[in-house]
Amino acid sequence: MNRHSAPVANPESRFLLSRRELLRRAGALGLLGLPAGRAALAQQAGASEPRLDKQVRIVVAYGAGGASDSLARYVGEAIALRGGKPAIVENRPGADGNIAAEFVVRAPSGDAYNLLVSGSSTHAANATIYRKLGYDPEADFTPLATLATTPYAMLVNPRRIAQDSIAGFLDWAKKSGQPLSFASANVGGRIAGERFKQLSGINAVNVPYKSSAQAMTDLIGGQFDYYFCDMVTALPQVRAGAVRALALSSAQRVATLPEVPTVAELGYPDFDVSSWIAMWSATATTPPPVSAALSRWIGEALQAPAGQEFLVKKGLVPTPVSPDYLRRLQARDTREWGKIIVEAGMRQP
Repeated sequence: MNRHSAPVANPESRFLLSRRELLRRAGALGLLGLPAGRAALAQQAGASEPRLDKQVRIVVAYGAGGASDSLARYVGEAIALRGGKPAIVENRPGADGNIAAEFVVRAPSGDAYNLLVSGSSTHAANATIYRKLGYDPEADFTPLATLATTPYAMLVNPRRIAQDSIAGFLDWAKKSGQPLSFASANVGGRIAGERFKQLSGINAVNVPYKSSAQAMTDLIGGQFDYYFCDMVTALPQVRAGAVRALALSSAQRVATLPEVPTVAELGYPDFDVSSWIAMWSATATTPPPVSAALSRWIGEALQAPAGQEFLVKKGLVPTPVSPDYLRRLQARDTREWGKIIVEAGMRQP
């Protein structure tokens, strides 16, 4: 969810899988046992479940290689297996996900069903950050599934800041008498940093970055004081000892860093800021029966043991995948994040 990324000249990153290749990959998705052949797949799916009559285009609102991109490709394989049509993944980063969202809404049905993989930027925060959007997060999209949530780790450079706890960090910060600086590389990380500043009462200014990797490089280089970083970027550096995780932004601890407490545990019970990654279909070009089938296939893939293992290894937190859960999540964070955005002065002029 990079609010500073520029659109790339060639945004497409594609995979087209043959039926043989799709079946070979079924085991990795926890779907072994699917009989080979279109007729057998259709029989297993049941007469009431549609067979896809066109391919699926999955547009990712962020760059290649990140958590959203990995999830899009993983569930894309599941959709292709069940629907019998290839899945195409396109990365269209920029403007907090608005570029991708607008593309999906405006794309004609053509030869593909148009889906969006984005998250709490396009479908929660941006409604407050931007005074005008080129899409309606509710009316233009049909929720399919919440794919995962990703908490943020509050990181410091141990060679710059010796404190190994939130209490020690805050005591040091208040005694220093100088404004602190904190990095952000996306909307969720900025909101986590602003919320922490609001609740703790420390004096800190935001330093925006175009990517998590750039912010991590400068944290290790001692360019700022702390950073609420996504888990995918944070985990390797925490495990290598290059940075120290003082706390997590989520309401609960996570399996990949079980020893790290949450900010909520450390005296701020109302602190709960986690970004989420989700998938929607374009309401105007995807019939309800197709959206229902897609939602079911995604849920089956992610709830299978292999899917759960995939998420945990990525540092992501499994979440309910139902469309109703996604609707509630959108409504909650549009409301709650909106308050933080206004108070922090994050609205665009």
